[in-house]
Amino acid sequence: MQRFQFDESKLKPKQKEAAVMLVEYEFTDKSERKTKEQIAEELGITRMTLYRWETGDENFINYKNYIASQFVNTHLPFVYKKLLEGIARGSMKGIELFLKRIGDLDDKTEITIEDKRNEQSFEERKAALLARLNAKQGDE
Repeated sequence: MQRFQFDESKLKPKQKEAAVMLVEYEFTDKSERKTKEQIAEELGITRMTLYRWETGDENFINYKNYIASQFVNTHLPFVYKKLLEGIARGSMKGIELFLKRIGDLDDKTEITIEDKRNEQSFEERKAALLARLNAKQGDE
């Protein structure tokens, strides 16, 4: 709920019901779903009100997204089943996703760099550089 940042107490009458109906609309096959006009009629609001909620009411949009997320979460066991089926078939992508999920594989790489230059003081490095420059000028 935190992720979606909505205030349920600020939802207008019918918005909760509208959010559920609109999520069902999105997840229903086009040939079987109600039109948005029908949804509005069923709710006792105008199609324009429904449109304004969907496109301009941030609190409503976030609530609807939360409802959609809850619906998708109900399919998590199916997703895990498919992941395991892929792993059983030897899918390297499936194995990678599984290992990332349990924390045994991440994209972070630790690199240690030893800077040996700092073993000399600035003055020592400066003197060595000047000596090399003088030697080079002497060769010319």
